Amino acid sequence: MAKLYKLIVLIIGLTAMNTAVQAQVSASNAISPSTKELIQNVGFTNYPNPAVTYTNIAYNLATRAKVNLRVVDLTGKQLAVLVKQEQAAGRQEYYWNLSKYKITSGMYILILQIDNKSYSRKVIVQ
Repeated sequence: MAKLYKLIVLIIGLTAMNTAVQAQVSASNAISPSTKELIQNVGFTNYPNPAVTYTNIAYNLATRAKVNLRVVDLTGKQLAVLVKQEQAAGRQEYYWNLSKYKITSGMYILILQIDNKSYSRKVIVQ
């Protein structure tokens, strides 16, 4: 049976550190595909990006889950809660009308929380 391992990459500023690391991996470090914490291919995307008047946000849910999708600025200030509900498994899409939330030009972060996991994406608004 193939094992699935989690790889963490550290990015400092805009420079990725390219350092070789040796590690011994045992079966106890493997992520079991049968657990609820199976790494979801959430496919968290938004387009167009850069956005002018709107952006479509999409993600996939492996199972029914509590979803919280919000927008924060670069200081971490929450600007909008776009989704806060339990959703069925499958592909989910949200049309974000920027003018409805009075979003001006700049860079923002979309934060997607699925149950206890968080994912983020940068959004540029022109």
